[in-house]
Amino acid sequence: MTSPAGDVLAESRTLALRILRAGARKLPEIVAWIAVVLSVLTVLALAGAVMNDVRISSHRATTAATVLEARTVVQFTDGQGQLRTPSVLYPSGLSAGDNIYVEYDATQPDRVRVAGRSWIDGLLPTAIGLVVIWAVFGPLVVWLRRRRSTADAARD
Repeated sequence: MTSPAGDVLAESRTLALRILRAGARKLPEIVAWIAVVLSVLTVLALAGAVMNDVRISSHRATTAATVLEARTVVQFTDGQGQLRTPSVLYPSGLSAGDNIYVEYDATQPDRVRVAGRSWIDGLLPTAIGLVVIWAVFGPLVVWLRRRRSTADAARD
């Protein structure tokens, strides 16, 4: 004789196993969607860099800055005489204490990039990121689909 609590546990276990099997069956599609989402996010990051560069270029001001300990944060005085410490776009190759020139949006001084750098500097990392995403997820999706096909064939 089973108790009502035992029946509920057995039914819950059966339901959980059914959900897991359905999820496992859809695993190739889930993995493919994860790769697509990561790819879109990567491209959107580059699009954000393009938009920031357009805004900086439309109201460009240039000044000297000092790179702080975080290496992505700089300190400079804007055109209004205010001390600013924003994060900088395209920080590669910077070291704490470096004196550099930055370009910033005069209407929004916390939008800053290293002078002479632009979204084009992000093309190679974006391309590499996309290649890595698909080099990892692409074969995984193919393998999962083949495994599912083999399991389907064995079931028939």
